[in-house]
Amino acid sequence: MTSADPVAPAQVSGFAGTMTVAAMGLGYSISMTDPTILSANISEIRAGLDMTSSTASFVASLATLALAAAVLGAGALGDLYGKKRLFVIGSVGAVVFNVVAATAPNSATLMVARAGAGVGFALLLGLSLAIVNDVFPPERRAAAISLYLGASFAFSAPQPAIGSLLAEHFGWRTGFLVAPVVAVITLLITLRYVPETPRAPRKPDLVGVGLVAVALLAIVYGISRLAEGLKPSALVPIIIGLIAAAGFVIRELRTPTPALDLHIFRSKSVSVAVSAGVTKNFLTGGCTILFAYYIVAIRGESPALLGLLLVPATILQAFAAIGSGRLADRIGNKSVLVIGLALLLAGLLVLTVLEKDSPMVVLFTAIVLICLGGAVVQTPQSTIMMSSAPPGLSGAVAALKSATGQAGYSLGPTLFALIGTAIFVQDGARKLAVSNITEEQAREALRVAHGGTESGSGGTNVLDPDRARAVVAAATDSMVDAIHTLSFIMAAVPIAAIILALVLLRPDKRSAPA
Repeated sequence: MTSADPVAPAQVSGFAGTMTVAAMGLGYSISMTDPTILSANISEIRAGLDMTSSTASFVASLATLALAAAVLGAGALGDLYGKKRLFVIGSVGAVVFNVVAATAPNSATLMVARAGAGVGFALLLGLSLAIVNDVFPPERRAAAISLYLGASFAFSAPQPAIGSLLAEHFGWRTGFLVAPVVAVITLLITLRYVPETPRAPRKPDLVGVGLVAVALLAIVYGISRLAEGLKPSALVPIIIGLIAAAGFVIRELRTPTPALDLHIFRSKSVSVAVSAGVTKNFLTGGCTILFAYYIVAIRGESPALLGLLLVPATILQAFAAIGSGRLADRIGNKSVLVIGLALLLAGLLVLTVLEKDSPMVVLFTAIVLICLGGAVVQTPQSTIMMSSAPPGLSGAVAALKSATGQAGYSLGPTLFALIGTAIFVQDGARKLAVSNITEEQAREALRVAHGGTESGSGGTNVLDPDRARAVVAAATDSMVDAIHTLSFIMAAVPIAAIILALVLLRPDKRSAPA
């Protein structure tokens, strides 16, 4: 049988269906949590391998960059060669490359391992949703997707804490072993219970896959460098990425066998779903920066506190994802999508009343609202996009969801940091001058190194605690005001997404009166 031979669709139910959802949720959780574990232990890794700060920062973002570059290609190739087959390859890659990382003798070996792991994560992230979509019958598909997302959040909650505990007690190398253990479990369940999915009988669009890989890699990398300002190191990659993206669009519109059929964007529902997903990831990534600034720089607490607060919030996401799927069956995807966006808006509004001495429950409320909003948005977004997938392109559409989400998640921390720092420096200029802190020193101290994946646990956004505290101590009130102002400004993002959903989305038929 060749890769072009179609495989008859197989569907699952009962215990096999439950195990399929579990396997896909486990696979997705690896791509969500592994970069977080690395980021939490990057200082120890840097010291252990005697890396410079710039090398450590690059290592922290390498898997994410590789994931961003490969995710859409992973979905497209899964459509052609079998999603289960490539998902299995991704699981094996997560095992092999993380073991290599755990035994890396030097930074060069670690870089190769992280790049390879990122490609494996792309296969897990880009194909898990598509497999769930393909192997469940249409009448059970929406419920299966919500359970899959709920499982992903539930499995993600403990992994960063386990990784940090292992690294603390047994050394940083053991932190890399969490993903391989989870991947082995994922692999065993997948091989036993997950059926193969149909394969599209067409030629691979390798040119299109290559163009979109260059586009995503360059744009995500350029966005990550924007934290240093509008410099060539940021602008040149973004320009290259935009040129490659334009080439991808031209290619996909002209080739008879596109990696991604761009005509799906003629559907208003798909466009709204994509915009809602980007909004969710943009705000999730950006708000994590505000949470970190508040806890570390204003309250003077350990960065680990944010991780502790995110654990129960991530668990709540699991219930929210499952509940939103059931709610969508009653009131429709449109209504649930708007509810999720409204929760994101509410989280931003809570941040506008956060003060230096506010009870920690106020911050936790904002964290929970942002996390719940993201989970509620993701369920109808996934259902809408997958129901619109053309035959033979479910992998590409699922990967499109991940690719656009990754871009939004990368952009969020950068813009939040840039705008927030500008507001802070302008408002606190006089106080900083009295403390002999220049504007450039303040900006440098508040820059954020980020390279995270879309994740309920906040990705891998990290803050330089000591330098941030030194600057904020000189103008604490200005930092609090900056958080208020930035939250008000960013509230326009979910409001715009809500308006788009209300105007462009039609109510589901099932939600209409009988």
